[in-house]
Amino acid sequence: MTADKPRAIPRRHLIRALLGRDVPSAPAPEPERTVPAAQAADPHAAGNAAYAAGDYAEAAAAYRASVRGDLSNPLVRARLGYALYATRQLIQAKVEFEHVLHLTNGGDAFARLCLGLTLAALGKTDKAAANLEAFDASQAEELTALSRRIAAKLRDIGNGDPAPLLLTLERSARAMGFLPEA
Repeated sequence: MTADKPRAIPRRHLIRALLGRDVPSAPAPEPERTVPAAQAADPHAAGNAAYAAGDYAEAAAAYRASVRGDLSNPLVRARLGYALYATRQLIQAKVEFEHVLHLTNGGDAFARLCLGLTLAALGKTDKAAANLEAFDASQAEELTALSRRIAAKLRDIGNGDPAPLLLTLERSARAMGFLPEA
């Protein structure tokens, strides 16, 4: 004589059966989740498209989702930082720019300039001045010189408003093609 094996019934099915409702005979298979081919090829495509279009809020959301799988990509993290800066999420932008500078041993000029702008916008003028003095873009010598002049003015500003200085630096960097258009 063989022993009958009791059939394991999930609680939810037992309750449904007791209430006289239909009990599914077998669990429905999960739908297969596929990633579109374009997204699989470049996980940052959505962020890149939004960044290029100037939609920085959408770019920040897309880059945040895609950067989780690629934590050591300085270009994507710098773009995420700029998107956060443009949407005035300054603390998060600061963290991203600092991370990029850590990844590149301080050699990313874009991240250095943006970190200086972000720190100044946060009211940390001494740290901003130090970053703007360290900014060195060999392809934009005029911007490097302007950055150093503004760093000197930031040190002398005291409790004054750094906004006009930052606006001058941002506009110049955009005019020289160093920062994307707003």
